[in-house]
Amino acid sequence: MDEVQFERGGKDDRIATITIIRPEAMNAMTPAMYAEITDRLREIDSDDDIWCGIVTGTGRAFTAGADLKVMHQPSTSQRGGLSWSPSRQRRFDNDVAVQKPLIAAVNGYCLAGGMELAEFCDIRIASTQAQFGAPEVKWSILHGYGALRLPGMVGMSDAMLMLLTGDFIDAAEALRIGLVSEVVEPDDLLPEAQSIAERICANGPVAVRMTKELARRSGEVSLQDGLRIYQEFTRLVHMTADSVEGGRAFAEKRDAEFKNR
Repeated sequence: MDEVQFERGGKDDRIATITIIRPEAMNAMTPAMYAEITDRLREIDSDDDIWCGIVTGTGRAFTAGADLKVMHQPSTSQRGGLSWSPSRQRRFDNDVAVQKPLIAAVNGYCLAGGMELAEFCDIRIASTQAQFGAPEVKWSILHGYGALRLPGMVGMSDAMLMLLTGDFIDAAEALRIGLVSEVVEPDDLLPEAQSIAERICANGPVAVRMTKELARRSGEVSLQDGLRIYQEFTRLVHMTADSVEGGRAFAEKRDAEFKNR
C-alpha cells in the first residue's frame, strides 16, 4: 500500500526497511496501515534472507499513533449504554513476535501507538527533532502494550510520569531515561540506523536471534530458568555451520562470512 513502503537493502539485501508515508496526517495509522505494518514485520520474521529490520517515518513524524478519526471510537449497545468488546485485529502491539533484530529510527513525533511501535523494536535511535509521548489518558484511552513495555525500558518512575501525565519528552530526555540509545542530527538518522543494522548483519545470524530471545525473556523468567534456556540455545547454535565458521575466523584472525546456516 502507498502509506507503508517496504524495501530491501544493505549487503546481500539482508536489511529490510519499513517506512510509514502519510505525512499529511503525521503518519497516523489507519487499521489498514496497522495490518500492513504487521504483515511486513511478519515477512521480516519469516524470510531467512532478511537478517535485520528498520522502521521509520517520513516528514515531521515517525507516527503520531492510531488515527482516532477511524479507530478507538466507542460503540453503543442496543440498550443505549456503552459496550466493550475484546475483539482486536492481530497486530504488532497485540500478539506478534519477530525473531530478527528491529531498529526504530525515530525522525519526529513518536506518539501513542507510534511509541508502541518504537517500543516493539529492539533498538531505538532518534533525531534531534524527535518527540515522544503516551497521551492516551488525555482521551480516556489506554497505552496498553506500551504500559507493559515502558517500565522495563526506562524504570517505573519515568514510565509513570509519561503514562499518567501524557506529557511529551524530547530526544535529549528520551536519551537520559534510556528510551533511546542515540540521538543524531536528522540527516544522519537513517544512515546511522543502516550502520547499526550492517554491524548486526556482520554477526552470526542464529546467535543474534537467540541472543535477542534470551534478552527478551530476561524479565519473564528466573535466573535459573534463563540459564537452562541459554544452555539449550548454546547446544543448538553449536550445531550450525555458522558456529564452525565463527571458530575458524577467530583462529585465522579474519572476518567471519556467515551464511545463515
